Amino acid sequence: MSFLDLPFMRTAFAAGLLAGTSLSVIGLFSATRSVAFSGLAASQLAALGGVIGVVLGLHAGASAMSWALVVAGLMALAFLSRSRKTSADSWVATLYVLGAALSVLILSKSPRGESEALGVFFGNILSLGSIEVWEAAGLFIVTAVGLALWFRRWVWLAFDPVGAEVAGVRAGLWNGIFVVFLAAALTLSIHIFGVLLTFSYLILPATAGLLLAKRIRGLLIFCVISSAVVTTIGFELSFRWDFPTGPFVSALLALMAVVGRLSTIKK
Repeated sequence: MSFLDLPFMRTAFAAGLLAGTSLSVIGLFSATRSVAFSGLAASQLAALGGVIGVVLGLHAGASAMSWALVVAGLMALAFLSRSRKTSADSWVATLYVLGAALSVLILSKSPRGESEALGVFFGNILSLGSIEVWEAAGLFIVTAVGLALWFRRWVWLAFDPVGAEVAGVRAGLWNGIFVVFLAAALTLSIHIFGVLLTFSYLILPATAGLLLAKRIRGLLIFCVISSAVVTTIGFELSFRWDFPTGPFVSALLALMAVVGRLSTIKK
């Protein structure tokens, strides 16, 4: 018996495949920027918006709040990282701690704080319904359209920002567009399957791809295929071995990144 024989597993798999693939492609452009792990802080700020929405009993309002917090956080991170006396990573950690601490403090005032915290931070991908599948499909379509329209420009800004500015590309404008796009993707993905799996898809396929792929096109193909393959294997093995699916897929993605690094070590 396969996990695809169960309707709720098929629904979860469809959402995970669509949203996970989209995040892995977006993460390719995030991981190559000056603050590669800004997605960690952004994910936590998006979760904070979700926590506020859960406590207040909101849905659409919570998504808007998450998006606003992520945009504001990434802009604040860009400003704070200009300091020459501190590293950019220290500000990533600062915003992460702030988002996590405020989330816990707010959830502590909720009667169902513990269960809601688990849902926000770790998610339950197997509880998804048709609405989340349509949301994931929307993210996939928007990502594909964005790549078709702006792929060359985003690649230029991600891999050679100085050259892009010299050539006359308005880096501030296009980086701002990317921040808004990233914020929307994180907000929607955390609503679908929580912080852990969202951050895993955003960073780990791109990390492995940067180690293994030699060309940009190959890197893009690697991110898409690896996230799809790991998602499929994760669903099947977690079903057979009776493990939580989301954390299991996250662990496999992390293992893939570690194996990618080990494979580059010269014997």
